[in-house]
Amino acid sequence: MGFLLKIVIFAVAVYGIWAAANRWYRLLGGGRPKPPAQTPAAGEREAAAVPPRPRGPVIEETRLCVACGSYVAADAAKCGRTDCPQPA
Repeated sequence: MGFLLKIVIFAVAVYGIWAAANRWYRLLGGGRPKPPAQTPAAGEREAAAVPPRPRGPVIEETRLCVACGSYVAADAAKCGRTDCPQPA
């Protein structure tokens, strides 16, 4: 039991030393330098410079269906009901 305890204490000490050294190294500015920011390619820059053209609102004329009572598009096709007023 004594030998296993010594191994565990040694592992905890090594981990503590490694963690402290790693923290000091980062605090003092060590480590890998940050990679430079990636710049977009020429085609992407041109595409990003031109704002997209806004779409106009999509508005359809509707009318009240006398057969079912709901509003349908004026240019809609016949629904298949026998009393459908829409042109075929």
